[in-house]
Amino acid sequence: MKRSLVSIGLVTTLVGTLLVGCSADKGAEVASSPKASEAAAASASAKPDDKSPIKITWFVDQESYKKNWDPVNNLLDKKITEDTGVSIEFTSGNDDKLSALIASGDIPDMITVDKGAPQRGVLEKSGLVAPLDELIKKHDPSFNVAKSMQDWFRNPDGHFYGYANYFWAKETFKPGDTIYSNQGLYARKDIMDQLGIKPEDFNTKEGVIAALRKVKDSKTKYNGFDVVPAYFESWVISSFFGAAREDAQGNLVDRERTPETLEAYQFLNRLYREGLLPEDSQTLNQSQLTEKVNNGAVFALTNKAIKWDALYAKDPKAILVSVGPVLGDKGKQPVIDPVQASGWTLTMVSSKAKNQDRIIKLMHYLSSDEMSLNVTYGPKGITWDYDANGKVKLSDEFIKARSEDAAKTKLKYGNGTLDWLINYVPVQRTLPVNGVQETERTKSNIYFSKYTYDMLAFESTSPLGGTEEAGINAKREEVRVKTRAKMILAKAPEDVEKLYKDGIDQEEKLGSQKLLDYQNKKFQEAKKALGVQFVWPTNIKK
Repeated sequence: MKRSLVSIGLVTTLVGTLLVGCSADKGAEVASSPKASEAAAASASAKPDDKSPIKITWFVDQESYKKNWDPVNNLLDKKITEDTGVSIEFTSGNDDKLSALIASGDIPDMITVDKGAPQRGVLEKSGLVAPLDELIKKHDPSFNVAKSMQDWFRNPDGHFYGYANYFWAKETFKPGDTIYSNQGLYARKDIMDQLGIKPEDFNTKEGVIAALRKVKDSKTKYNGFDVVPAYFESWVISSFFGAAREDAQGNLVDRERTPETLEAYQFLNRLYREGLLPEDSQTLNQSQLTEKVNNGAVFALTNKAIKWDALYAKDPKAILVSVGPVLGDKGKQPVIDPVQASGWTLTMVSSKAKNQDRIIKLMHYLSSDEMSLNVTYGPKGITWDYDANGKVKLSDEFIKARSEDAAKTKLKYGNGTLDWLINYVPVQRTLPVNGVQETERTKSNIYFSKYTYDMLAFESTSPLGGTEEAGINAKREEVRVKTRAKMILAKAPEDVEKLYKDGIDQEEKLGSQKLLDYQNKKFQEAKKALGVQFVWPTNIKK
């Protein structure tokens, strides 16, 4: 979800600095979250009363997002239009297109932006978008937006302007709720069974190496492709090794500069030198790696954001299962990053939109618990229903259709095509337990969630666009990408530590200490706003 922030000069003159969340100025606490029981009741009655036909325009700042509203053939679109009377004309584009829209002063009725994009601050200060709290108070007071979301994204003017998708509001949690992670360790069960590899083999570095050697030495082929033993990311491995992000005094730690991260680079370099980790592990983008995984050409990986649905659709035996996590030499407790608790995007409403009342009610409807399930799986009663335990049970029709053609299934049922207002907490709470693919994904969420932590305070440490610290951060990241590749692909083990130290020297010349001081200040401010002294698991007294 990282973004390329280019060509924003034509709009940055409209404002001073980007406004980000967790403002000390709490402002008026309108539309705050009720108790859980009240929230459930409000969610159940989220259908708007006025269903007269209207069309709204909606721009999504994601160039890859393509959706044509089709209530005739798409069952999710049909349900939404029948329930609300609303049809949606979607457009999408990159940062340049968004900046041009803002500069024109004429934006669509709704607009979805990355929460960290500079354009978000431009929109909030320009008057082009309306304060969401005021719209809710005026048009739909029953729309209970989590107070933690409001406070996190509250502007210094006292208002919040956008609804965040994938926001994990702790006040809505029930016993057993956790924030899942896109990090983990996954391996092909069919190949494990074929070669006699056990899940526990992945608990130690030597065990991982032995397992990957079996794959390499067997010269395993799948569907005509040579199976690559592993694609591992350094930050995931360092998390398994216990690299900390907060010290015992509560100060922010640069995880990249910990002994555990150096150990991770040394481990990955060993894998590379032994032919277990390919050279292109440092050059492939996510799309290219996804293609390799779905061709069946990868045995093990650490990134669950890579979707292997297409592989499973072709071969239900080719399932990836959770293994590990591999421990470091010191045997420290693994602590892995969850998905970002503050969400991904913010959806805003134009101050000039003609149907603001209907738009607010649409947002309430789409963010309700059951609609969050519908946008995930397709319409209830057709693609899924609740089982006796309150979990989602997918229909045989849906499972069969998806296994035959996942893309065609989305066009028919709408699953996974409209998640800009999704609340993932009820989705996580009711994950399916039928179907091998869903069962394994549910298991992996449960399996690795016990190693996650509350990352919210760390999410406020990114420097604001246009600042000196942001410039240092960008240059530092360039150094890290190059140094990381050199370390992992080094020809000799002794070169890794030398390259690591050279990287530190380069970063210090760029002003890395000034950046860390800035980030630590933001970190302390966030913890104070959250009312906590420590956030790292090993610092928190049980």
